[in-house]
Amino acid sequence: NRIVIATAGDKDDLKRINGVGPFIEQKLNEIGIFTFKQISQFDSEIVQQVTDAIQFFPGRIERDDWVGQAKELN
Repeated sequence: NRIVIATAGDKDDLKRINGVGPFIEQKLNEIGIFTFKQISQFDSEIVQQVTDAIQFFPGRIERDDWVGQAKELN
């Protein structure tokens, strides 16, 4: 409820975010993350939930500043 809902029809090229490749983009899409706007709304709790859901390296989202990059790209 804390981030906007998006669909595949709204999809941004998430690979434009440093640290997101095709595999991670697919994992994000599988859990309903399709847009820069959604990523720009991540808080620490959502970051942890996304990290757990995509089974990706802990701390990577913060280290690569996906939220900041998404805000610039949005």
